[in-house]
Amino acid sequence: MDILEIELGKISPNLRIIYSAECIEDIVRHIKLHGQVEPIRISFHQDSFKIMDGEKRWRACRKIGLGRIRAVVV
Repeated sequence: MDILEIELGKISPNLRIIYSAECIEDIVRHIKLHGQVEPIRISFHQDSFKIMDGEKRWRACRKIGLGRIRAVVV
């Protein structure tokens, strides 16, 4: 299992899923303190990557302003 660094803009979120701002803020705080510990899981579909697992981590990294995220492509 290779962990890659993928540009956040190349990953499409799942727009049907809604998370509370508090939930995302908790992950933002954790990533700021410890970095991104667990990579997200993505798959390539048509012209972009789709998130299979790690939507909240992806949103938190975007909120922090990171340009890339650690990911496993499955």
